[in-house]
Amino acid sequence: MRIRSDLDGLESLPLRLMIVAVVATMSVVPAATMLETLQAKEFMNRAALQLEKIVSAVQVLAIEGPGGVRTLSLEFGSQGELRFRGLVMGDDQGGPNMSSVQLLLSNGARMVRTSSEPPVWLRDASGHGLTVSAPACDLRLSAVLEDGLLSIVAEAS
Repeated sequence: MRIRSDLDGLESLPLRLMIVAVVATMSVVPAATMLETLQAKEFMNRAALQLEKIVSAVQVLAIEGPGGVRTLSLEFGSQGELRFRGLVMGDDQGGPNMSSVQLLLSNGARMVRTSSEPPVWLRDASGHGLTVSAPACDLRLSAVLEDGLLSIVAEAS
């Protein structure tokens, strides 16, 4: 059996290559969007786990009582468009967020976790909420008893 020589194959090759190029070009935008969505989802999952880690440490310290200390290494870095803007821990005594940890995001949204069992006052050394602006830090939490009130003092370095 012999292969027949045919010039039609030469004519259809550029058309096939052009179709492949068009299809490949059309797939770049959805692939880039999917990658961005995946990066945002991965960042949000990591951030949620770290916030839960902070709240869990605060609750354990509150149960243990004064004198307990925990140090946590936090890392909120992101490769996508959704990024870390800040971390706010606690509030003034009696404030609406005195038991909360808030992650501020670059799109204006915030992720909030609250220590409710037991509720505990989370603050900095001066009695206000602690604001952290670096996406990576070491967080030192210590249980302190002042004037009969247990609070968790947070310090970032």
